[in-house]
Amino acid sequence: MSLMADLFRRVPSQADGLDLSDTPKHLGWIMLAALGIGATIGAGIFAMPGIIAGKAGPAGILSFVITGIIILFVAICYEKFSRLMPNGTSAYSYTYHSMGEIIAWIVSFGLFMEYSFGASAVAIAWSVYLQTACKFKVDPFWAGPRMVEGHYEFGVNVIAIGVIIVITAILIYGGVSKSAKLNLMLVILKIALLVMFLAVGIPHVNPANWQPFMPMGIQGVLQGAAVAVFPFVGFDALYTFARESKSQKDTKLGTFLCIALVSLLYVTVMAVATGLAPCFIDGHKNDLFVGSEAAAPLAKLLASVGEDWTATFIAGGAVLGIFNVLLVLCMGGPRIFRNMAEDGLLPPIFTKVKNGSPTYGILLNGVLVAGFAGFMEFGEIAHMMVLGTLVAFTFVCIGAMRLKAVSPLVAIPGLIGCVVLACNLEPTVLKAYAITCPLGLLIYFAYGYKHSKLNQKMTPIALAPEPEKLEQV
Repeated sequence: MSLMADLFRRVPSQADGLDLSDTPKHLGWIMLAALGIGATIGAGIFAMPGIIAGKAGPAGILSFVITGIIILFVAICYEKFSRLMPNGTSAYSYTYHSMGEIIAWIVSFGLFMEYSFGASAVAIAWSVYLQTACKFKVDPFWAGPRMVEGHYEFGVNVIAIGVIIVITAILIYGGVSKSAKLNLMLVILKIALLVMFLAVGIPHVNPANWQPFMPMGIQGVLQGAAVAVFPFVGFDALYTFARESKSQKDTKLGTFLCIALVSLLYVTVMAVATGLAPCFIDGHKNDLFVGSEAAAPLAKLLASVGEDWTATFIAGGAVLGIFNVLLVLCMGGPRIFRNMAEDGLLPPIFTKVKNGSPTYGILLNGVLVAGFAGFMEFGEIAHMMVLGTLVAFTFVCIGAMRLKAVSPLVAIPGLIGCVVLACNLEPTVLKAYAITCPLGLLIYFAYGYKHSKLNQKMTPIALAPEPEKLEQV
């Protein structure tokens, strides 16, 4: 068989001979929606409005609308794939079935960036939120590496490492069911905090602050929309749990409830945030909207209009909210490892499960995330997370269209939208991906290519009959 045929060999929609007896079917639509919302509403909603306002001004509202519409098209592709591959896990399984092994590996590398870099970035943000809410500071060395007057200074972020250790222990000893219930409680708390922000902030909104509405033009809106993908990375995390869904109906309801609620909250929060203060003053960004993931623009905005107590309460709630995001991101990544190991692309040790959780995958994920969070500067990690997500979303749309699982009228807008958003990320991120993706492929050729279960088959899956088609939407 030729190398090209090997690289594009595809798995069947049903995993033959795969033992799923230790995979519980315990997640209903409420729990599934909560898992997606848990990873989606957290660091993003407490920090992204300020960052996006700095790029697009009040038109950041349109940025969230554009991103939400694109994600809706992508969500339809995901939901159709979950019917076709009920035992699959997220974009990795879907592209492995529709496009081939090498594409699945590229997607899995994007997902690795999404979960590992994303969890690392959020852990760094959590460490700063904790210090802000509790009003304490650690020695600069123990706060992590940083740039001081143009010079790099080494450091170790002990708080970020500590929170990853705690979450890893919760996932290993608590199991999926308990972790999902904890996630649901934290989601309810975060929604309550956001409702509080809206209730307290709306009376202080000054419509004059929405003028000019689009100070940076359509380019600013698109740049804001690209960054706005960050909150929606949790949507893919929802589909790492699709195998554990009680039914296809639960998966579908959980998906669209997550997208609808998240889009509504982000648009309304963005509208109120930009109405509390002008985005630009005398042509310069308002200091209230300057900051990274570790900033707290919602709290600062409320404090600027005299709501100090509520601002402090919101900052404290962000600590729990970001913890919730970390919980779900660290639950999702190991499930990608598990599926890859089941296909032979990673060592079989990653298939071991305890209490419904892939134990060794969680341990490896914990070590990687703690290392990134403890010894790396925040830098462009959040943008790398966004790029990895857009890569996965793009190939899912292409794969769904190839199988005719959805109409081109659904897949093509999702595909084009993801490509446009990726092109509006920081150029350094695209350059970094062009270097790191080939490094990931080296792992595939060193281990996965030879050990792939499809490599053991006499008849290549690429020559098998075309997979069943789904009714188009």
